[in-house]
Amino acid sequence: MKDSFVNALFHEEPLGTFEDGYVFVIAPDLTGAERDPGTGYWRCDIAHDDRLTWTEKVYAMFGLPAGTPVKRDWAVARYAEPSRTTLERVRTYALRRKLGFILDAAILGEGGSHRWIRVLAVPILAKRSGRVVGVHGLKRPL
Repeated sequence: MKDSFVNALFHEEPLGTFEDGYVFVIAPDLTGAERDPGTGYWRCDIAHDDRLTWTEKVYAMFGLPAGTPVKRDWAVARYAEPSRTTLERVRTYALRRKLGFILDAAILGEGGSHRWIRVLAVPILAKRSGRVVGVHGLKRPL
């Protein structure tokens, strides 16, 4: 993903650029993305009860100790409005069409404060059926 257009969008655009979401057709290759020191890698296993897998950086963004079991419902509830509604709308639209998206979102921090993050999401497709079985991507603080 290092030299891709989506990478440039994810890393270089100012806060608020993607507050309404941005859907893209050509998904970047996220091979090795979990090793990017400025971002956190995440995965949601849609085929198995929306189970989440996060790297330490994502746990830190949400104020949790690394390794804490997290359900998607809990994580989505940490998004402040209108970011939560926008996340659900853009995610549903993108995944139905097997597309990726970028979103700038406010999440709730300790004491009710807001923190801004940028979310990059790419669908994971089953090899045989082409059905969306998961979604993965990057999160970074803004």
